[in-house]
Amino acid sequence: MNLRLSYYGWMVTRRLVKSGLLHLGDTRENDVLLDLWTGFSTPYVNSPLHNSLLAAAVVELTAETIGRDEIQLRYNRTPFEHLEKIIFEFTTFCNFNCDHCYNAQVPRVTESNPKLLAEAADTFIRMGIRRFDFVGGEVSRYGTGWLDLVEHIRAQGEDIIISLYTNGWWLEQENFAAAGQFFVSDQAYLTELVRRGVNYVTFSLDGQNEEHDVSRHQVGLYRKILNGFEKVKCAGLAPRVSLLVRPNWTEEQIISFLAESATLIYDLAPTLPERKRALRLSLDPTNSISSFIDIGNGAGDERVQFPILEKNEHALYCRNFYRLSPSLTIKANGELATCRLSQAGEGYGNLHERPLVEILNHFDEAFVYQLHASRSLEEYLPLVDRSLFGNAFTHLCSLRSIVTLLARKMHEQGVLPKDSAAVQRINREVAILTGHG
Repeated sequence: MNLRLSYYGWMVTRRLVKSGLLHLGDTRENDVLLDLWTGFSTPYVNSPLHNSLLAAAVVELTAETIGRDEIQLRYNRTPFEHLEKIIFEFTTFCNFNCDHCYNAQVPRVTESNPKLLAEAADTFIRMGIRRFDFVGGEVSRYGTGWLDLVEHIRAQGEDIIISLYTNGWWLEQENFAAAGQFFVSDQAYLTELVRRGVNYVTFSLDGQNEEHDVSRHQVGLYRKILNGFEKVKCAGLAPRVSLLVRPNWTEEQIISFLAESATLIYDLAPTLPERKRALRLSLDPTNSISSFIDIGNGAGDERVQFPILEKNEHALYCRNFYRLSPSLTIKANGELATCRLSQAGEGYGNLHERPLVEILNHFDEAFVYQLHASRSLEEYLPLVDRSLFGNAFTHLCSLRSIVTLLARKMHEQGVLPKDSAAVQRINREVAILTGHG
């Protein structure tokens, strides 16, 4: 038998090489890792060194018949090569019920064992990940213990970036509870965020002025958030935005939407052309810009672009299911997910059931990975029940999520396409999750 780097080990070794921490002759372990990094495989010896590397899951056994080219191909297809950040969906509980929410029908749950997330963060940091986003639901209100996890991550390095995603409910509040603590003011809460190690406070915005307030069912919230940018900066944090772009907007509306936030976030001169201000915001990866997806509360949208066809005209597969870029999500139920729409991106493994490194090293064995990597998703398209989901969707990701969920549930339940009754039952299960039921 030979040794080769596991997916986890490849990422760990890459970090060591990039950081200049791996030198030939420093340690016997370093020598082995360098041999594997440059030569791709080495004969296994029943020794304490090799066995300790196997126990750490940095390396794995492979047959001697597996050649250099095949190992090189595996390294070139490492699912995590472009992974840049980890999203902790600490809770799905939320104090709002927004018009577009794609988690509207997802079961309400909060991570029951934050220690697992701390261990997961340590693993990802060893892999070279330096950015962590905390989302929900509304983690700032319902994520008891999330700031303890922030503090743990911050202790691993000052260069790590930590972002809080929030709907801004706590702005201009007094005597309120957040993150399992009590605060006399929003300024006191911001001070605690700084103390724990948060870098960015990212506010969700669904449009300008009343459009945002109507979407969030909160009168005056848009102006509270824009006014809150300065409070965030005065506290020593950086304000950022997660913007929702709707399909009916003109280009001018989109530019105006981005430019208004950019002006306040970056202290840009109002005389600077709107397009340049908008570009400044869009090029900053610490902001987020996403399209309206008709999943969850948005499932009833009638502006359609992507019809369900027997012969699909749009490539349904998504590379993010097998070549993650830029993020991997740890869901509130412990599931690893590549896509955050409903439960479509789950299916790789659960932290409560299997060790994280084991899940990562066998990532390519997951059904959803193979479904997208092999371009097999279209085979399930004719099985989608149009009487439940309609004939078309505003966004291709909606259709992709529905077909992925249908295929995965059929696989998990051992249902064949010819079993029409079972397929219909699974269609109904998926429709409930996606807001179409």
